[in-house]
Amino acid sequence: MNQDQEISTALLKDIAVLDLADEQESFCSQLLAALGATVTAITAPKRQTRRWKRFFCDLLEKNDMLVESLSHDRMAALGLNHAEILSVNPEIIHLTITGFGRSGPKRDYRSSDSVAAAFGGQMYLTRRRTGPPAMLFPRQSSSTASLFGAVAALLALRRRRKTGKGSAVDLSIQEAVCSALDPVMIDYFSTGLIAGTGEQDANRAFTVLPCRDGFVHMTLFRDWETLVDLLHADGRAADLTEARWQKPAYREEHRDHVINVVSAWTAGHTRHELFELGQAMRLAWAPVVARSEVLQSPQLKARFFSTKSGFPFRFRRSPSAAPVSAPLLSGSEIPSTRVLNGIRVIDLTRMLSGPYATRLLGDFGAEVVKVQSRKTAHGAEHNSTPYFKAWNRNKRSICLDLDHPEAREIFLRLVSVSDIVIENFSPRVMTNWGLSYERLAGVKPDLIMASISAMGQTGPWRDFVGFAPTFHALSGIMVSASRGIEMPADIANSFADVVAGLYAALSVLAALHARDLTGSGCHIDLSAYESLCSLTGFGASNRDGGAEAFCGCYPCSGNDRWCVIDVATEHQWQRLCEICGMEELKSGRPFALWGKEENRAIPDSLIARWTARHKSETVIRRLQKAGISAGIVQNAADLAHDRQLAARNFFINDKGIIDRSALWPWHEKPNEWKPAPRLGADNRRIYRILLGLSEPEFQSLIRRKVIY
Repeated sequence: MNQDQEISTALLKDIAVLDLADEQESFCSQLLAALGATVTAITAPKRQTRRWKRFFCDLLEKNDMLVESLSHDRMAALGLNHAEILSVNPEIIHLTITGFGRSGPKRDYRSSDSVAAAFGGQMYLTRRRTGPPAMLFPRQSSSTASLFGAVAALLALRRRRKTGKGSAVDLSIQEAVCSALDPVMIDYFSTGLIAGTGEQDANRAFTVLPCRDGFVHMTLFRDWETLVDLLHADGRAADLTEARWQKPAYREEHRDHVINVVSAWTAGHTRHELFELGQAMRLAWAPVVARSEVLQSPQLKARFFSTKSGFPFRFRRSPSAAPVSAPLLSGSEIPSTRVLNGIRVIDLTRMLSGPYATRLLGDFGAEVVKVQSRKTAHGAEHNSTPYFKAWNRNKRSICLDLDHPEAREIFLRLVSVSDIVIENFSPRVMTNWGLSYERLAGVKPDLIMASISAMGQTGPWRDFVGFAPTFHALSGIMVSASRGIEMPADIANSFADVVAGLYAALSVLAALHARDLTGSGCHIDLSAYESLCSLTGFGASNRDGGAEAFCGCYPCSGNDRWCVIDVATEHQWQRLCEICGMEELKSGRPFALWGKEENRAIPDSLIARWTARHKSETVIRRLQKAGISAGIVQNAADLAHDRQLAARNFFINDKGIIDRSALWPWHEKPNEWKPAPRLGADNRRIYRILLGLSEPEFQSLIRRKVIY
């Protein structure tokens, strides 16, 4: 075991977890175990017995957390509810992960991984011009929910540390899936846009093009001059060097011509030639690889991913020091009892993965200070955009140009009175500024620093760049989501960025728990690439996650309406045959054989013929009433008006103070939330009050564009 593993497996070493979850949701406990928790997994009987009840209660008394995924009926059959669990152990954290949560009109609906992907909105984002929507990867919904659940468990653990009381966390897999759709719901609530086909990403910055041995995922217009230079060097630029192509509007209008010219060039190269060429030019290009190819990555091999770690975080311990809470700002604010009150976070992140992590910490009471500069606050990073407003609520904003040496000295003063630093630059940036972890820990020995990078801080690809589409291509999910079509296509949301952001928050919370006990901070090296790979089944859990016995996506009446049907037992198959009029398929062969690829044509055509005659709502009601898992493939508009989400207050519209956007599945006191800040809105508060600069010093830094 190397030092990284020794640290990671010690962070939660004082925590005991009782796992009563199904195999899919047990990934939550695996995440906690990877961070050092002791996990005891048990299986629930069909009905309660006195012997099992005594056994279970004995375990409850000895554990800090209970993770379970039992349906409401199963809980009732076992004679269990949260009140009774709490009576046995008043300090226990009870995390339940179910398809739709413990409340709402769909509470008792049957669910499955594919049904949750449909109802949660993810499956619609794989919709193509032809053919049905598809799953991203096996167990995508439960894995996403498990990651949310692990974060929620650590937040509940910290709340217990403050209050001495246990708590219940009711996590809905549908809500977890919806929470990972960014920026889909942001776009819908701000502009009414319904994100659909993933054949072009939302901002059309990336495209998939054929090459000699497959496909490459590359930027098209984002780095136009560099792309044209590369084509010109090979004599393949055609007319793209002419002046008219310098106009973005003209390029967009003639996009097909550009694709034809660039495709002729990529066809002469292999995927990895283009990958290395693009990355050498700091372009976020990537080969489109199948899942079977993922573990051949030299980067994963160099970082011992899946063989020794299997999770995307690496930890380095700082010198021991007694933990000291950062000084609070004085003012008229009433002290909060929120989970992370008293913790100060310096946010050096941009775009989605980092801001998602820091927003989560801010939502739960941390004071998040976002360091910005007028030099870089453009595009999606401008404080007035819907994206910025959604990703940066509950934060302060200061201006500081870290390219200026004096600014870096001021930054170190801010670090000395903070608890956590989170950054998502490429690995060389912080070092080039002289702001390495060692330097920061020199002024704050118990500092927790999380570095989110594309590929990680080590390995042959450490300096490669990437966005969510890059990782979708490299992890195999682009191929998985493109089954049955000739040209692979990306999904229409930034799933990989959300996953990396959640892993960052999880790592920081685990490190914070350990610091409370030991006084030691640490440096967290988090790879966005590995984050996605760990969720898609390539991590230490070695979860193959085979498909359901018989599961399919079928058309319903209406424009672009689809449903998912998931049959798990022979009895459900018999009921489905009766409902769909497939009497000839009720006998003769076990239903599982109909689920095999070579046997699917007949049942799929018969089911599709029946579903196409009915509205999706009618199909789902009939099948759910018959005890069959089924779900509507919902788009953004469906989600915004979903009765289940509304009943559980999933979306918030706080009189325009906070942009209406998706919450994550366990929010706390949203009435205390604050909207995203204006650029530099907290300059005076941070520099004058917290750091104690005099007014002349403050004004001088502004004039010299250090504070800029």
